[in-house]
Amino acid sequence: MQYLTFLLGSLLAMLGYREPQGQTSIVRVNGEQSVLSRTTVSGGQARFQCLQSDSGNCFYRLYREQCRDEAAGELCRRQALDDFSVVVGGVREVQGLPAGFGQQVRAREAQRRD
Repeated sequence: MQYLTFLLGSLLAMLGYREPQGQTSIVRVNGEQSVLSRTTVSGGQARFQCLQSDSGNCFYRLYREQCRDEAAGELCRRQALDDFSVVVGGVREVQGLPAGFGQQVRAREAQRRD
């Protein structure tokens, strides 16, 4: 799968395809189950792409961390923004997320602790 992703990216680059400017992160998690996900944030829009998952879905949790006094060693609290899943090969676009939002991605649905 890694080689296929690399070859496809190289082919698109040779054809002149360029992604819009922004921040792209690729997350690969191995453990009981593995997941490979790609997130691109550009111009106030986030694009979540599930590339590979043993369960057939990537489960996302979006959050914002709120820290009062990091210098004093105070723990940060996470405010949940959204939970959703994307099937392997699928894409979901989300608008209106705060700058610097965080994400977790898993191969299995996480239990909520709100």
